[in-house]
Amino acid sequence: MRIGIDFDNTIVCYDEVFCDVAKRWKLVDQNYQGNKHQLRDAIWASSEGDLAWQRLQGKVYGEFMPNAKLFTGCKDFLIFCHAHPEIQVYIVSHKSEYGHYDEKRINLRDAARQWLSDNGLLKLIPAENIFFETTREEKIARIHALHCTHFIDDLIEVLGSPLFPPTVQRFLFQPQVSNERYDGIKQYSNWIEIKNEFFPHHTT
Repeated sequence: MRIGIDFDNTIVCYDEVFCDVAKRWKLVDQNYQGNKHQLRDAIWASSEGDLAWQRLQGKVYGEFMPNAKLFTGCKDFLIFCHAHPEIQVYIVSHKSEYGHYDEKRINLRDAARQWLSDNGLLKLIPAENIFFETTREEKIARIHALHCTHFIDDLIEVLGSPLFPPTVQRFLFQPQVSNERYDGIKQYSNWIEIKNEFFPHHTT
């Protein structure tokens, strides 16, 4: 089994850090509550618009990356995989090297690798199994080149792409439950469900 996993919004949860920085920059009211996607829509609808959102992304994925959280259950899934040598795990992410309008020019890929180290995940996934690609097309090509048997991602645009390898089993990670359904794609709202799907006889 060769399991590929996306990074942003699949392994990493940014809801809290995005809200914290947005409040610090006064992009939303101090009492605002919402997840990352709701925050994005609120900023897009404001006078600050997309430019503010791009700046916010650049800061969060770089300078404030240490404040991002690991999705509950993800590490348990990776620990189980690591304990079984027949399972190979890869991270394949579409991630730019530098953030939009980030005057500090922090390398976002280095920040992501440091976050993985800080959260103990480099003990579970070898560094040589981690790939950051410049475009979505290159990400999909990497999934194909690695001969992944399964891939977990939060973006239907990736899993539903006509370029996506048809032999790979697709898992859509959606913490915000959606009523939309997609042919040939399994949908899960948390990592506990995903672990139970992959390893039904080893549930905890």
